Amino acid sequence: MRKMNLSDFVILSGVRSTKSKTTQKASVAKMRGLIFITEPKSWGCEQPHLGLFRKGSVVALLSAALAVSAHAQEDELSLQLNGFVDSYHALQVERPHKIMSSRTRLRLEMRANYGEASLFSSVNLAYNSLIKEQSGAFLREAYFDYAGKYLEVKAGRQIVTWGVADGLRITDLISPMDYTEFMANDYDDIRVPVNAINLKYPGESFSAEVVFVPVPEYFVIPTNDGNPWQMPVPNGVRMDLSGTPEKRIKNSEVGGRLRFFLENLDFSITALRTFNKSPVTVMKLDPETKSALIKGVYKPMNVVGGDVSIPAGELVIRGEAGFYFGEPIALRNACDFRLRKTFNGLVGLDWYAGGNWTFMFQYMHKIVMDYRDELGLEQNTSMLTARISKELLNNTLKLSVYGMFDVDNVGFYVRPAGDYLLNDQITLSLGADILGGRRGTFETYKKNTQIWVKGKFFF
Repeated sequence: MRKMNLSDFVILSGVRSTKSKTTQKASVAKMRGLIFITEPKSWGCEQPHLGLFRKGSVVALLSAALAVSAHAQEDELSLQLNGFVDSYHALQVERPHKIMSSRTRLRLEMRANYGEASLFSSVNLAYNSLIKEQSGAFLREAYFDYAGKYLEVKAGRQIVTWGVADGLRITDLISPMDYTEFMANDYDDIRVPVNAINLKYPGESFSAEVVFVPVPEYFVIPTNDGNPWQMPVPNGVRMDLSGTPEKRIKNSEVGGRLRFFLENLDFSITALRTFNKSPVTVMKLDPETKSALIKGVYKPMNVVGGDVSIPAGELVIRGEAGFYFGEPIALRNACDFRLRKTFNGLVGLDWYAGGNWTFMFQYMHKIVMDYRDELGLEQNTSMLTARISKELLNNTLKLSVYGMFDVDNVGFYVRPAGDYLLNDQITLSLGADILGGRRGTFETYKKNTQIWVKGKFFF
């Protein structure tokens, strides 16, 4: 195997909550999200802006809620306001023991319910001492929701999740990821909401869903100076990832999903017209400076796949697969790319053992069809993940360890953590992020091994 260099981002998501009816019979464990750089010789990804909070967005939702209340009976309208305050701080283990992250946030969530319809919005008021662009007020989600007997509608800024993979992206490709702080963010913050219309038929034995995204969002990659997780690029090389597709209907995103709920089997079939949200990057000559320039490439991509979930006593067997048609892959010389069909598959086993023990294991494999040696990605790549957790002290203390192992680059990431529920509103957490290996992202960021503390207050 040739030597790894910093290149393309393989998309790994954050926590996956398996929402099928069968898997809901067991409590669902959560995991962190991260990026893993693999063999393709490309750097980086587009930096879609976070949904910046505008006063008019929230005011519009509040005005709509008040308008509804003016014409509704008192017992038909309900307003909910809740949220949390959290503070997260991380310290580098190795010298010079830099502050890796230091941020505090207020999350406000409002929901107005009227019959089968509701309005929801969430806003972040954040202060980040290291990354100034992350300080301010930001609109997170804002959507209209209707839950009828034969039709469910969700329209607005929302997070869309598909599939059953736990932290690995196979068919869950609509909502991209925000890796501004790499693995330091929670799952809720790693996912980037999209402006979408989601129509769903909620049958008892099956459901049908159609999602339309007029303007897709793309990955947020750490490129700012001063960010400890800044994506490394060679000296004297400039990166330009601004070439996302034009905001036109022809570049919209549309997909459908059929889900079937049987007595001991849940499965779904999905189809999606999307883009490579994490762009392939190629090296060009900057016409202005006559120096090397890294350009991002975004191409339309069709995906057909599905997932399955089978409960068997204390076990849940999961599987997910996706065929990508027209996935761009950078060449070894990083000067161009090729479009290829790829197969992406995953099998997982969850064991919800007695005594509040949980064990979760996954294996993911990627195969590049019509392979050529000129490609900067190996024909076969694979990843292993594992999570073990135990709840103690009347379920007030949760100890967990989560790990990823990059088989091809012999790289690893381990995250031990402890969460203590001081009361119903306050959670205190302590943990670490340990990275290392021979090649790849985990080896590249091994000096970023860190310990962290977090406090969270719900209201």
